Amino acid sequence: MARRRPDAILAFTDGACSGNPGPAGIGVVLVCGSHRKEISEYIGEATSNIAELTAVVRALSTIKDRHRHVIVHSDSEYAIGALTRIWKIRANQHLVTQARALAATFSHLRFEWIPGHAGIVENERCDVLARGAIQAARVCSKAATAVQRRDLHHGGR
Repeated sequence: MARRRPDAILAFTDGACSGNPGPAGIGVVLVCGSHRKEISEYIGEATSNIAELTAVVRALSTIKDRHRHVIVHSDSEYAIGALTRIWKIRANQHLVTQARALAATFSHLRFEWIPGHAGIVENERCDVLARGAIQAARVCSKAATAVQRRDLHHGGR
């Protein structure tokens, strides 16, 4: 990772998918000094690329101070490439356009690729948050199914 300002907002993002496409979740960790915010969200059925891009969008949309130095870390070469290189995007055009437009609202924004599953604490935490969102959605879905079955057997009581 490159040298950074001590007052920079560090954003770590990750997307996870169980199957590709399949149930997907995102994990975001925002750190600024001693302040920290974590986001874990189930995004429904999606591809891994959609999950990765959605995590970046969620991180950027959560940051209110667009004049601060912000460094977004992602282990997705696709997300970093789609947002920093002049790639002709064929898939996920709406999401890439949304992410690029959001990125343009920041005065000092930098994207950094980091290796996945390499022991980078905040990246590992994002992975746990993203996978946890998928798992939580499965548990909720099973509970809802159980309630529906109970209601069918008991006449909706």
